[in-house]
Amino acid sequence: MSNKQEQLENRGYLETGIDSQYLNSSFEQKITLLRSKIATERTLGARLLKEDKGAKTTELLINALKNEKKLYPKIEICNTLSTFSPLVIPLLIECLGKIGTNQHKKIPEKEFSKDSYPLPRDIASRTLIRIGDKAIPELLTALETTDMIALSELIDTIGHINFNFKTKNIYKPLQSCYYRNTADEVITWKIIRAFSGIQESEAFLKKLYSEVKKDGLKREIKRSLRLIELNKK
Repeated sequence: MSNKQEQLENRGYLETGIDSQYLNSSFEQKITLLRSKIATERTLGARLLKEDKGAKTTELLINALKNEKKLYPKIEICNTLSTFSPLVIPLLIECLGKIGTNQHKKIPEKEFSKDSYPLPRDIASRTLIRIGDKAIPELLTALETTDMIALSELIDTIGHINFNFKTKNIYKPLQSCYYRNTADEVITWKIIRAFSGIQESEAFLKKLYSEVKKDGLKREIKRSLRLIELNKK
């Protein structure tokens, strides 16, 4: 085995198709794999559990996601969870901002230069994005939360899904959220970013540009307005 292969396996990488040899595994065997000390076996367990949709499996996978440290088992857990809609949506919302430490804590100094929507850093958010616009109603309801860490990831999730699916009736909830949280720069910055996919927000953003003082917010407003104009064409 090459060093590269060994490194991949240590991180839990498992080739596509290997799971076909284990399709007759019992539910208990799959859970044993998911809880294995061997990363590749955890990847296999998560992959096999796609066929066992239900509340118990969802809870086990969510708990596994919270504790998993290796890359590939984590990816496979998310792959499986994303197929468990709508059952998994509220549980993933509860996880927003609570897994990992890579979430934004402040406005970045460097602007995101691409015309796409930046992929959130939060793993629960990324999984909800894979579910798509079916998650939007519950995400909008959750905007009422007073948990600022969760709210920050909620906004990212809504913004990303809307940018790609063009969902309806999200401007007003996000605008209300903005007004409730004007003292929090990260929250307002993320809402401004989310507005980049909502043409209805154009007038609000232009007004906001003349009011805000922070350079990071002004940069994001300009970027959102540019993308709105680009998407009109």
